[in-house]
Amino acid sequence: MEDLTSRDTNDLWDLSAEVLTELSKRDSVQYRVRASEESVAAKLDTLSGEEKRELLIREVEDYENTHDSEGC
Repeated sequence: MEDLTSRDTNDLWDLSAEVLTELSKRDSVQYRVRASEESVAAKLDTLSGEEKRELLIREVEDYENTHDSEGC
């Protein structure tokens, strides 16, 4: 098995999504990954204004692409 520390962050998120999708199928349960409010606040404190702006734009785009009109 490949060492996970050598993988790109996006690759790790993709891998997590694949694993959770497979587990969801097997268990007939919908799994979600969620950050704690404290960890999000700590992360935001480390970002510059431009980084926060880019993150917010990406979040809005992701939300629009993954939520339907019925609230998903």
